[in-house]
Amino acid sequence: MLIPFIAALTLVVAQAPATTSSAKPLTVLLAPTDVARGTPRYLIGTAQEHVAEQLKARGLEVVRVEDVTRTLPKKKRTAMMRCNRTQPSCIASLGVAAKTDVVMVTEVGPYLNAYKAGVRVYTAQDGAPLVEHSVPGVTEDQVLDALSKSLDVVVPRTLRVLRPEPVAPPPQVVIQPPTVTPGDKQPVTPGVSPGVEPPTRVDLGDAPRVETPGRRKWAWVPAAGGVVLAGVGTVFLVQSRSKFTDLDENEFPTLAEADAARDSGKRSQTIGVVGIGVGAAAVVTGALLYFLPTKQSSVQPSVTLTPQGGGLSVAGTWQ
Repeated sequence: MLIPFIAALTLVVAQAPATTSSAKPLTVLLAPTDVARGTPRYLIGTAQEHVAEQLKARGLEVVRVEDVTRTLPKKKRTAMMRCNRTQPSCIASLGVAAKTDVVMVTEVGPYLNAYKAGVRVYTAQDGAPLVEHSVPGVTEDQVLDALSKSLDVVVPRTLRVLRPEPVAPPPQVVIQPPTVTPGDKQPVTPGVSPGVEPPTRVDLGDAPRVETPGRRKWAWVPAAGGVVLAGVGTVFLVQSRSKFTDLDENEFPTLAEADAARDSGKRSQTIGVVGIGVGAAAVVTGALLYFLPTKQSSVQPSVTLTPQGGGLSVAGTWQ
């Protein structure tokens, strides 16, 4: 009884994820701005202290520039404190001396009738600008709030660049086999091997027949064309009737004009009869294509034209 318990405990301990050590906090060298003309010294000092406390509250390790320059020779310390903190070479010299990840410069300078407060972040290795943010037009009482707002912007961006969060591995899916107790018989389906799913039977004979809508889809084409042809034929028949009426009731000056009127009337009559006949055949064809069953069918409409009229017939077989 004790051995299985120890084995299970060992398995649980082996499968438990190892606690990852927290990443090294980001180190920041806090340097004041080199443009202090027009800004009281006490305001610059208060701003530096406020930024330092805010950085520590956000989990960053702060190194003050005074702590770095205190151990340097006087000549080198003076040159470092007087260098232009907007130049990459000056920022890099401060970062190398402090051995930090970034260099943060606090800015509090005059802006119109108020102040402009913010921070600038540089990489310590080469002094390249990383991110900056400032709030212009603030009063002396609003300087510390403006610095806090700037830190809310630059600190997360700096951490995303220098301390990216590790990607969590995908969860492992453990498939547990079924528990089989020795001595118990498992139900077995006749004709099916254990652990193998029986095949699914598909009867193709009972599948519903789907009617192809292609023929009915285009049935309107001959029907519409037939209506147009029938309309044109009707117009020509009306014209031929009018010309024959003129030939019977009116007198023509010459025999040639009378013959021309007669030929024009015959021509209009022929075109009208043909148009009506072909149009009717097309309409019937469209109706047959739409209403007849879609199985085996053979339909052939035909038109018979004579000088006295015409006829329409439909012949075919279908099932």
